[in-house]
This record gives sequence, structure tokens and C-alpha cells, in this order.
Amino acid sequence: MTTRRNKWLSALLSGCAVLAVGTVQASSMVVSSEGAQAQISQQQQRVHQLLTKAVAHIRKNGPSAVNDFTHDPEFIDRDLYVYSLSPAGQMLSSGGWSAGLIGQNVLEETDDSGQPFFKQMLKKAKQDSEGSIEYYWFNPNDGQDEIKITYFEVVDGIVVAVGFFPGYPTEEQAKQMLELAVSEYFANPTLALRKFRNKQGEFRRQDQYVFVLDKAQRKVVLNPAFSENNDISVDDITDVQGQHFLRDMLEQASPNSIQAIDYWWLSPETRQVEHRRAFYQQVGDQVIAVGTNVFPGSEE
Repeated sequence: MTTRRNKWLSALLSGCAVLAVGTVQASSMVVSSEGAQAQISQQQQRVHQLLTKAVAHIRKNGPSAVNDFTHDPEFIDRDLYVYSLSPAGQMLSSGGWSAGLIGQNVLEETDDSGQPFFKQMLKKAKQDSEGSIEYYWFNPNDGQDEIKITYFEVVDGIVVAVGFFPGYPTEEQAKQMLELAVSEYFANPTLALRKFRNKQGEFRRQDQYVFVLDKAQRKVVLNPAFSENNDISVDDITDVQGQHFLRDMLEQASPNSIQAIDYWWLSPETRQVEHRRAFYQQVGDQVIAVGTNVFPGSEE
């Protein structure tokens, strides 16, 4: 990431890239509040508006119109910018940090987790004319690698994309947390439970946390966010709609795959009903799960 970042900085300093003056500190959003959900929804709306404008520009003016994405401020909205790729993976234009990659084939470029996200996006683009992809990317607002969500659309064979930093934990991060939790529990259950209880540890990330169910005894073993449910039968716990989602999790859990279930929960912190999604997997007689909020636009 350091080499790529320096390359982009050089491009910026030489005037090859145009950056918006106003930026949004996405990481400052409080994810569990109603205001945060509204801000996320507004960001997504801005992304789709900018992407729609860029696609319409190419449809009207032809493939050479992608050049305008690099220099025309019409295609920059504060922290958002447009970039475009050829089907073969060549960066054609960019109004942001990736301007330093214009003219290069980016198929083998990877994010901070080693994911070849450009290649994955182009693979998706061959199957569907529009979609989205999630990856880790450098956020110039706070100088850190963070989750970035990019929406793309194919027009005249060109892949046009706009991405944003949501500033909240994503479902991909929830699945990664679950995989780590399952591994830790399999290696040392006692130590793993101790780690799951630690509110400042690696198994707590904003609205995401690990909880554990006992399949044989049909009870909650550990829920660090709702300790009043510990040792309570799953048959006695429902969401606000009356769904016995914990019971359903025990019945559906498998040691061979990650399952998911949605439920609605009254948060004691925000005092609001929140749409939640739990990812879970069986380990012996236990079911390890990670709960996360479902935000507008992520229900697909």
C-alpha cells in the first residue's frame, strides 16, 4: 500500500489528479444512531447520482467522454469521484487518488487484505451490467486503510465506478470476525470466551460482537452486549416481531458452512428498534455467532 500511495501522491502533486475541496469524515459517524443511517443513505444517494451522471455522459458523448472524469469538476462531489476501466483491466480515467494508475493494467492490483478487487469487479461486470464490490482501500481523510464500497455500471463496454467509505462495520467484516471467533473457540474454548467478553478486544467492533449458544442445552452461553440473556433458554427469547430467531439458529446451524438470519432488536444503547443480521456456525455443541446492523441499501 505504501508504494501505491506514494505513486498517487506524486500524481496529485504534479497536478495529474483533481481532488474535491470538501470531504466527509466518514469514520466520525456513530453507526448505531438514526442520524448515522440517514448519513449513510445520503452518501449512497450521492454515489448513485454521480454514477448515473457519468454513465449518461458516456452514452451521450461516446467512449472518449471518460477523459472528462479526470479533469472535469462536474464528476467530483466532495469526497466522491468517478473512475473508469476497460474490460481488459486498463485504468482509463480517474478524478481521485487512482489517477496515478491511468494507462496501467490494474488486474493484479490488490487491496490491503490482498484481494484483487479490480479483477473481481470486472468479473462481476461481465455477468451483470451493474453491481457493487467491497474492499479495503486507503482513505485520504484519515490516512488509514478502511472498508470501501464501490458501485459500478457498464456502458458501451466501459466499466464506470464510484466508491465511498461507509465508516461503519460491514457484513464482510462480520464474517471475518466470525471466522476468527470459530478458529479461536476451536483451539481453546475457555480462552476464546474470555476474549469474547472483552468489550475493548478484537471481537467487539462498534455494533458487531460475538455471542455463543449451546445447542445441546438450548440456551445462551454468552452475550456480552445483553448479559441479562446469559443462561436463558433460546425458547424464551424473541425479537420485537415475536420471531424465535435464536431457536431457528440452533436448528439451522451447521459445522460446514456459515448461515445468516435477520431479526429486529430493541437496542438498549440507542433505544431504537434496529434491523440486525447474525452470521453463525456450529462448533461442537456450541453455535458461534456475530451480530451486525443492517443499514439501508445493504439488504440485498
